[in-house]
Amino acid sequence: MKSSKLIIFLLLAFCMNSFAGEKERTLKNPFFVFNNGLNKQGLPFIPFEEQAALLKKYGFDGIEHRETQGILELKEALEKQGLKMYADYVKIDIDQQEPYLPEWKKVIPELKGTGIILWCHIHSEKFKPSDEDADARIVPILQELADFAKPYGVRLAIYHHVDLQAEKVEDSFRLAQKANRENVGSVFNLCHFLKTDSEENLEKVINLTFPKLVAVSICGADGGDTKNMGWDRLIQPLGKGTFDVYRLVELLADKGFQGPIGLQCYNLKGSPEPYLKQSSETWSMFKQKYSSPINRISVQEKKEGWQLLFDGKSTKNWRGINKKSFPSSGWKLENGNLIACVEGGAESGAGGDIITKKKYGKFILKWDWQMHSKGGNSGVKYFVQEGIGTNKSYGYGLEYQLLDDKYHAWMLEGKMKPNDYHTLGSLYEIYPASPDKRPSPLGLWNESMIVCDGNQVQHWLNGAKILEYDRTGIDFKAKIATSKFKDVDGFGTLPEGHILLQDHGSIIHYRNIKIKELK
Repeated sequence: MKSSKLIIFLLLAFCMNSFAGEKERTLKNPFFVFNNGLNKQGLPFIPFEEQAALLKKYGFDGIEHRETQGILELKEALEKQGLKMYADYVKIDIDQQEPYLPEWKKVIPELKGTGIILWCHIHSEKFKPSDEDADARIVPILQELADFAKPYGVRLAIYHHVDLQAEKVEDSFRLAQKANRENVGSVFNLCHFLKTDSEENLEKVINLTFPKLVAVSICGADGGDTKNMGWDRLIQPLGKGTFDVYRLVELLADKGFQGPIGLQCYNLKGSPEPYLKQSSETWSMFKQKYSSPINRISVQEKKEGWQLLFDGKSTKNWRGINKKSFPSSGWKLENGNLIACVEGGAESGAGGDIITKKKYGKFILKWDWQMHSKGGNSGVKYFVQEGIGTNKSYGYGLEYQLLDDKYHAWMLEGKMKPNDYHTLGSLYEIYPASPDKRPSPLGLWNESMIVCDGNQVQHWLNGAKILEYDRTGIDFKAKIATSKFKDVDGFGTLPEGHILLQDHGSIIHYRNIKIKELK
């Protein structure tokens, strides 16, 4: 009997250890609609009961309001549908003797228990946007209102907005800090962030404001030179535009943000139903995608022949190149990620490159990756052979380049151009990737794929094909003959080889590495 109990205990312990590091991922954030999603200029006012019914129909959790007029009637209509009023857009004009509507002192007690956020947009003609000299006037106003609202469970959040006092995310965070009240926080507003900042600063800004972050607004948007874009490109229905909003939501959720997320609808044209439906369906897709287990093969993928190369718990499918075992340093497992963890080291000089134990010929390879080193460099190679060259920690093979292009030293020094064959997604030294590629900002996840049907090869990034070439083509052979690999026998033309993850002195995370062999 004792031996049976011991066996059961050991089996339970094994199962628990097998799933160690696999954290359940669920998007718990309430998702609500901005006031401008339903109350459109030029369109008849939609009664509150109908607004609540529309929100319920499309699966939203509630809505934002503007100032005090009608706020209690809207609250009642929402509650009948089991919905909430998550925020109210409150104007604070610091040039005025009464900086906000005096009616708030009557309304706030009526909002007790709702948990509503008053996000404050701050105006002034006397001070320029982001002028810290205005803080001495702003902070006492915020403190006075926050102290009045606290007994009723009402919070304040500084809403950053182009051309207003708190113009940038940093302004929102600074003012929330200076207010120094538990019920005063900051906001991250995607469209205004894109209008005043650059995509590559997204993670930095989120990390800055996160300790005070209480609410977020999102929408579909385009990426690129966002400071010079109009609102028609920076505010679209969720799921539209080239900026990957899912990666922002994923970053927030991974950091533990569970506050409300609002849908910005300013200037969206026509009846609300089409863009509410589009945005709601996209949010549902976000939730499903986030909750899908990483480092696992679905039932459908298994039927299709996919296999995991990394399960999030072990390196059983990998070893060091020209070695029998996995490197003892330079690589680590953490939170389901396989990490090249030495920054500033030489190429293949820390743990060295790692390769699959098995060789592959025709295949589709997918992986997620996240660069953490600014200007970082790494790569995924295929058709890799061993026993070549004097550096036994380095592997020769065709390389899907992984690079932080904008801040790589060669780009900053003018040695590399944006369409160079050393840039992200390129076939290193041979073919450049498409200039239209859309990488995620530094610190956010990307999805890459290599499709190799024998000699026909494609590189993909975040759902878009960015390169295609033929390994038997005259042009390909000519480029190899004039490259740094010209003296490597059979380079790029052999029928099979190992898959390799490069150690290049940059911190880069890998996960969800899977392969499907093609017949």
